[in-house]
Order: sequence, then C-alpha cells, then structure tokens
Amino acid sequence: MLYYDITDVDHPMLVREHVVQLPAFTVAGGKRRVAAQSELLALDRDHFLVLCRDSGNGYGLEGATSLYRRIELVDTSRATNIAGTKYDGLEPVAPKGLLVEGIVPAARQSFIDLNDDVELARFGLHNGPPQDRNNLTEKWEAMGLVPTFDPAHPRDLFLLVANDNDFITRHGFQTGAPYADASGVDLDTMLFVYRVTLPEAPQ
Repeated sequence: MLYYDITDVDHPMLVREHVVQLPAFTVAGGKRRVAAQSELLALDRDHFLVLCRDSGNGYGLEGATSLYRRIELVDTSRATNIAGTKYDGLEPVAPKGLLVEGIVPAARQSFIDLNDDVELARFGLHNGPPQDRNNLTEKWEAMGLVPTFDPAHPRDLFLLVANDNDFITRHGFQTGAPYADASGVDLDTMLFVYRVTLPEAPQ
C-alpha cells in the first residue's frame, strides 16, 4: 500500500509504503488461491476496508457457490514503512512467498462475510444452488459509508456494498439497438446495507 503526499499535485511524493498480505482460500484439490481485491475504502489515514472475493462463481456462471466473499479490515498504523529502502527497488520483500524477517505487514482481520448463509436466508438469498436470481452474482465491487445520525451510537455507520452486473441481461438496449446477452440470464443490480460499528472511528 502506497501513501503519497500530494501537497504539490504536480509533484506527488511517496512517503509511506507497507506490505499488505492478501487473504487466500482453498479450492478443490487443496490448492490455495489469493482472493481478488475488488474495492478499497479509506476510513482514516491508517484504516481501510477491502472487499475481497473469488472469481468464476455465482448466478449465471458455471460455478454456483462462492468460496470467498468478505470485507476485510486493514490497519497500517504499526506496519513497517519500506519506502526508500532496498525493498523499493529490485530486492524482493517476500522471496518465494515468505515475508522477510523484521518486516511487519499491515494487520488484517475479517470484518463481514458476504456469504453468511444465515444472514442471506433472512432476505431469501443464498450462495450456491439453485442457480436462480436469488443466488449472489460474482462481481461484488463497490462500498460506501453513510452516517446513521444516531446520537446514542455516534460511531455507527451504514455500509453499502454493491455488485456489478456487467450489463448482462436478455432485455438490454445499447447504442440505439436492443441486445440479449449470450448467457441467457438477467443479472440484477444488488445493494447490501449493513449497520456497523467500526473498530476505529474515522477521523
């Protein structure tokens, strides 16, 4: 993760650089895969929400069941700053996938599991078969925060999480002409709203 001082917008300066270890999950056959990073949302200068997910699974795709869809909380406040060090050049900071001893990565913890079956079932949704429009789509790629304006809980916020439907529909209209996606499905735009209390209050 890179931090730039943009006081002079024509000459941004790299001031902080931290290692962020990405989440991984296990697929069939025991193979490990790194989750895709779809969105990053800053809470303050040191704390971020990261939307992480697998690929190729969801409604309209061959794989019906997602193995990983989570929002992670990343904290860089105690991570080693490697900006200006030898690791800024050709020296690998994690040779063969192992972080160099003495380098402290950003702290990361799971915050929200989008695939939580109990929570999804409350709204008639699911992760996995049957392959219908209530199965979550693949590309969850957006986050936003809005205040609750609850004086009794000033650190509570609404976290909005949305998918990207890639304009996949059988009833589309674009550039002056109708179209039907070859997949034969209609992917809905979905928006989840979570009421959350953030571990660290945004500054």
